[in-house]
Amino acid sequence: MGDPEIAEPVSGAEDQQSPEAETAKPPPRKRRRIVISCTECHRRKQKCDRKLPCTNCQSRNKESSCRYETGTPIVKTDPKATSSSSNDDRPPDLHENTAKTAPAADFGYSASAGSTLGFLRKIENAAGAPLAGMPSEIPVEESFDMRERYKSLIRQLPARTYVEKLIDVYFHDVNWQYFGIDEPLTRSLMNKWYSLPFNVLSNSGPLALDPMLRALPALLFQMMACALLYLPQETEKAYECLKYTSNMTFDDLSVEYSEAGMAILNLLGKRQMSIITVLAGWCRASLLKFSGMVTEAWHQVGTCIRDAQGIGLHRDQSDPQPTAEDDGEEAMEKMWRAQHRRMVWLILMGWDLHTGAVLGRPCSIDHRLINRSFPIDAIIPKIAKRVPLVPRTDDDPPTPLTRSIWSWQIMKTLRDIQDLEKEGPFPKDFSKVERIHAEILDVKARTPPPFRSENPDTRFDHLPECWWLPYSRAQLPQLHAFNILALHRPYVFTRAASRNAALKASLEMLESQRQQFAALDTAQHRTYSLFFGTFDAVVMVASIYILFPREHLELLDQARQHFQWAVDRFEKMAERNHLARSALGVLQAIWIRFKKAVGHGFLTCHCSETARAETEAASRWLTSQSEAHASSSASSSTHRASNDASATTASAPSQTPGTELNTPLGTGPSPSSVSLDNSALTSPEWTLPTDFDFSAIMPMYPMGDIAYNDLTGVLGASIGGGSTAPTPANWAGGDTSSAGNPSDGVAGGLGIPGLHTMPVPQEQFPWQFGGEFGTDTIWNVLNQFPS
Repeated sequence: MGDPEIAEPVSGAEDQQSPEAETAKPPPRKRRRIVISCTECHRRKQKCDRKLPCTNCQSRNKESSCRYETGTPIVKTDPKATSSSSNDDRPPDLHENTAKTAPAADFGYSASAGSTLGFLRKIENAAGAPLAGMPSEIPVEESFDMRERYKSLIRQLPARTYVEKLIDVYFHDVNWQYFGIDEPLTRSLMNKWYSLPFNVLSNSGPLALDPMLRALPALLFQMMACALLYLPQETEKAYECLKYTSNMTFDDLSVEYSEAGMAILNLLGKRQMSIITVLAGWCRASLLKFSGMVTEAWHQVGTCIRDAQGIGLHRDQSDPQPTAEDDGEEAMEKMWRAQHRRMVWLILMGWDLHTGAVLGRPCSIDHRLINRSFPIDAIIPKIAKRVPLVPRTDDDPPTPLTRSIWSWQIMKTLRDIQDLEKEGPFPKDFSKVERIHAEILDVKARTPPPFRSENPDTRFDHLPECWWLPYSRAQLPQLHAFNILALHRPYVFTRAASRNAALKASLEMLESQRQQFAALDTAQHRTYSLFFGTFDAVVMVASIYILFPREHLELLDQARQHFQWAVDRFEKMAERNHLARSALGVLQAIWIRFKKAVGHGFLTCHCSETARAETEAASRWLTSQSEAHASSSASSSTHRASNDASATTASAPSQTPGTELNTPLGTGPSPSSVSLDNSALTSPEWTLPTDFDFSAIMPMYPMGDIAYNDLTGVLGASIGGGSTAPTPANWAGGDTSSAGNPSDGVAGGLGIPGLHTMPVPQEQFPWQFGGEFGTDTIWNVLNQFPS
C-alpha cells in the first residue's frame, strides 16, 4: 500500500477519518512553478507575452508598473501577434494618450520628445541600461478606497433610460449653441460604458479603463445638469422621479449632478487625462454661466484650458496622424479625431477671448503665439470610420460647426482690441481704432448668407437638422456690435466719434436681443447671451445720455424704447435667470438718472450748435465707414473718414479750449488737458465741476462689475431733518404732486413701466449703486448726481 503519509486518499476515506486525524494531516503540497509573467499580469492572473512593457499593461495604461521578478523578459517579435493583441481591452477609437508614458505624466512633463524627461529616456535607450538615479517606474496602485469612491459616485447616475433622454435634450437644446461635444463619439462611449462587466469596476477600479471611458461619467453628469435647466415645461413631469425629496427643484438636482461630475474629475486627478476630461470641465463652465455664476465660470474656463494644454490640444503635432500602415477606416478615423480636437480648442480660445473682453479680465491664452490649424467646415458623420473628411460646399446645409467657425472669425478681432486698450483713453495713433473698426465692418459684410440678418438664405430652414438656424441669425449680429462697443469703450468719455459708434452699436445689440428673445421659449431664458448683450448695451446707452444729454437727440426716442423693452425682458427672465434678477435694481437706478438727465418726455432737450455739430460729424464718420466698405478698401475708407470729420469739426461755431469733443479724428490731447465745459454737456439740474476730467473715468465693464464687484441697485438710508437732498419724485424727473400715481405706471415716482416696486418714502434717498467698485468708475460718478 505504501507509506500512508504520501499515499493518495481513496474515495470516501475522508468521511471515515476522525476530527483528530484531520487536524494532524499536513497541509497539501503546492506546485512550485517559476513565475515568468510580469507582476501586473501575475497579480491579475492573465497570460503575459513577456514584453517590456507587455501588451496587457499597455492596454491598461500601466506601462510604469510592468516589471519582472525573474530577470530580463523574453521579447516576442511576431508582427502578427503584436498587431492582433495590441488593443485587446481598449476601444478602437479611444487611443489618445498611448504615447504618454506614466513616468512622464507623473513628473508633469509633456509627451513631446523635446522635454527634459524625453532627452533622458533617449539616453537610456541608447545606453541600453537605466541611468543611475532615474526611477524605472512609478507605481500607481488602484487602492480599495479609490475604487469604492468611484463606485459610490457613478451610482448617482440615474437609470440608463433617463440618462439617454437627458442627453437627447442636451444635444437638441444646448449643444448647438457652441457645438463642443461630438455626438457620435459620446454615443459610442455610452454604449461601451453600459457594456462594461461589473467585475471590472469592482475588482480593478477606474484605472483599468481607458482614460476617455473612465472620465465619461463626469461628462454625463455635467450634460444632464445642463439639460435639467433647459427642460421644456411640458416634459418636466417625466423626470419628477429623479428627485429624492418632495420640495427638490430641477435646479437643485442639476447642482447635485454637476457636483458629482466634479467629484469624479477630482478623484481621477490630472494624470492620463483625455479630451473627455476637458469637455466635462467645459460643460461645467457652461452650467455655471447658465446659473449666473460668472466668476466661477471664468475660473473653470481657465482650468479647462490648462487641461487642454496638458493633452496637447493647442498643438497640431499632438493630433492623431494617419500612417502608411493604417487602412482606409483607420486613416479616416484619425482625421476625424484630429478634427474634434481642433473644434474643442477653437471653442476654448473663443470663450477665453470673449469672456476676458466682457469681464475686463486677462486671457489665459496668449493668442499671438498660437499657431493652430482650424477645424474643417464639414458635415459631421454618424460613423467617422466610413465617411472621409470633405469640406462643406455652399449647397450643403450649414452645421453648428459652421456657426462656431464663423463666430471665431468675428471674435478674433478682440485680440487687437485688448492690445489697444493697454494704451489707455489716449492712444498714440487713433488710426489703429479706425483700422480695427474697418476690419469689423469688413467681417460683417462677409457674413455667410445663411447667417445674415438681412436677406438671409433660408432654403435650409425647413430641414430638421437646421432648426437652430433662425436663432443664430439674431445672435451673430450681437458679436459684431459688441466688438464695436468694446473697441470704442475706452474713449466714450473723451471722443465724440467713439460715443456715436458705441451708442449705435449698443442699440443694434438691443435690437438683436429683442429679436432673439421673441424667438425663444421660456426654457431658453437661461441663455447667457440674452443677458450680457442687453445689460452691457443698456448701461452704455444710459451712461452716454446721462453725461452727454444734448448729443444724439435723433436716437433718443429709440434709446428710451429699447431701455423699456430690456427691462420687460429681464422681468420675464428673472424666474430662470439669476443675473437678470440681480440686475433689475441696477436698471432702476440707471433709469432714474437717464430720465432726469434728458428731461421730461425725453424730447424736450435743446441741443446747442456745438453739440449738434459734433454729433453730426461723428454720424458722418460712421456713415462714411460703412459706405467705404461697400465700394473700396479699408485703408481708403479710413482716410476719407478722417478728412470728413476734420473738416466738419473745423466748421463748428464754438470750441471749448482743452476739450477733445471738437478734436479731429486721429488726434487727441494729453490726459492732463481734458477739462470739459459741463454747461455744454449736462442739463441745469445735473451739474459737474467745471474742471471735471472725463478721462479719469475707467472704461465700463458692467458685466464684470456685477460679477466681481457685487454691483447692485439699492435704496439709500434715511436722511435727517434739514437735508437738501432731492425727493424721490424729483430724481425720477417727475412732479412731486404726481408721485405715486398708479395711473401713470410709475411706482412712487421712481419706476419705469414694467418695474413693479413698492413706493419709496419721501425721507429716503433714491436708488443708488452699491457694491465694491472704485471711485474712478462710472457708478461712483453717477452716485454723485445731483451735487
